[in-house]
Amino acid sequence: MTRSEMWRTVWRIVALTVPWGAFAGLGIGLAIGDGGVRSILAGGLIGLLISIGMVTFDASWGVGLIPRGWRESPFLVVLVSRSLVWLLVIVIGIVVPLTLVADVPVDDLTGSTVVWSVVVSFFVALLINFLAQINRLLGRGVLVRLILGRYHRPREEVRAFLLVDLRESTQIAERLGNLRYHSFLKRFIGDVTGAALRHGAEIYRYVGDEVILTWDERRAVRNADCLRTVFAMEKALDAGRDEYATEFGVVPTFWAGLHMGPVVTGEIGGVKHEIAYLGDTLNAAARIEQACRDFGRAFLASADVVNALDVPTGITVESLGPIELRGVGSNVELMAVTAAD
Repeated sequence: MTRSEMWRTVWRIVALTVPWGAFAGLGIGLAIGDGGVRSILAGGLIGLLISIGMVTFDASWGVGLIPRGWRESPFLVVLVSRSLVWLLVIVIGIVVPLTLVADVPVDDLTGSTVVWSVVVSFFVALLINFLAQINRLLGRGVLVRLILGRYHRPREEVRAFLLVDLRESTQIAERLGNLRYHSFLKRFIGDVTGAALRHGAEIYRYVGDEVILTWDERRAVRNADCLRTVFAMEKALDAGRDEYATEFGVVPTFWAGLHMGPVVTGEIGGVKHEIAYLGDTLNAAARIEQACRDFGRAFLASADVVNALDVPTGITVESLGPIELRGVGSNVELMAVTAAD
């Protein structure tokens, strides 16, 4: 995603969400104000400013406009700094409308009630950002599912799995050394993960230099997100080509294998808790990714997943025929997926 595309994404998110903030502010101003027009307008402006600030900041964070060094800072730094930004947005969003629209004297804004409101706002922001950080560490959506106990009892469902494996990782590690290779791998995983999240993927696991992504059946098929993700990853790596070349002397590429089928999903573990997927589907996806090397194709998908969705314009698929994959009970028809010229 180019920088202009990032900004377009941010503006779309802002355009869709900010009006609701303004309406909410108008409602609050009408409910708790003195009934005057100025109070109602001040409430609407408060909702507008706070929603613009928060949505713009969080959307910019999500698409990668916020500097990488900040986004990848230690947990505590991210938690406190994000909460302070939220607090700043809240304070500005409240003070400006009250003083300029509602004609509230500045001295009235330094009273104990306002100070306590600011303190409470900061701790609320801290709590929300803490939960968001935990959700990010566990994987998007995992925290909510664990809290709600959705998979406390195992259930069968259909999911798509995409395995992305860094090419020539051993040679790159030998060339860079362990410490620099770790930085390189962290950058690579961050770039491909960011692209995947923008297409609704869930991060299942990082296994060495491999990223395992998953979608439920509905999300995988919708807009062919599971296919589009791979090309979004390639685009993200290409956008950072100069940085990779300058810092590490190598630009990463990857193999990708995609498959969809039934799995059993459930919680496992006592001390370290996680949601696990069991069944042949994930094993088949791993074999498909490994088959990329045999066929010299960067991206292979099973016919099971390709036939279940509408292939977008600009993406071509080529059948390689039924292939016997090691460890998989039946032949799987493989499809080579490429971007159209």
